[in-house]
Amino acid sequence: MIRIVCAALAAGLLLFAPTAFAADAAGQKMTLPAKERNVDVTFFRAPGDAPRPSILLLHGANGFDSQIANYNRYAAALADAGFDAYLVFYYSPGDWQRLTRGDDIFARRFLAWTSLVSDIAADVRKRPDANGKIGLVGFSNGGTLSGGTAARDPAISAAVIYYGTVPFPLETPVERLPPLLILHGDADTIIPIEQGRKLAELAKSLKGKPELVVYPGERHGFGSRIDSDNGADALARTIAFLKRELK
Repeated sequence: MIRIVCAALAAGLLLFAPTAFAADAAGQKMTLPAKERNVDVTFFRAPGDAPRPSILLLHGANGFDSQIANYNRYAAALADAGFDAYLVFYYSPGDWQRLTRGDDIFARRFLAWTSLVSDIAADVRKRPDANGKIGLVGFSNGGTLSGGTAARDPAISAAVIYYGTVPFPLETPVERLPPLLILHGDADTIIPIEQGRKLAELAKSLKGKPELVVYPGERHGFGSRIDSDNGADALARTIAFLKRELK
């Protein structure tokens, strides 16, 4: 299913405007275990004690810090919608050093990162308030990582891919994918819209039912800016999709 989104938001989507969320929530800094190493995360807890799904948010090439206020607001919005949300900084100190030197480590480290995200998901799934269902929300490189992790880990129940690609660094062909929501701007010059369409085609070839939403005139990086029209629309669609697939 492909949807082209116009500038005006549908009336129902306006219910999810960013002003409705606890935008100032800072989250709780913590570390979670993975086989490779402990991983720094920021945790945004959903209100109440009822079991609820958990969402792991995966950053793009520049990490979270350059837009940390935006990512905090995004994760707080997911928490207000009833999901335990985790900002996952999947780079190791060594990864970060190599990246700041300009090294291209994405393909080389991709499989290790998918394993690390799966390890965190397994830990989160066992937490007392968790309902056992895990969703991934990835941005740019993190979107591609979300698809790769979901392809390798059948315990991932759904994934939202902001301007990502097919998980090309995997060493074996993709044989499965969970339900996908793919969000992409057609003016993206960093990861062109054709990459989002290829991911949707791959999911369809595996008997999946991906939803591809194309934002006319939108460029790369809009997903974390939930104070913009397209960012708010994408967040609303993400929340509706995750509620449908995980609750």
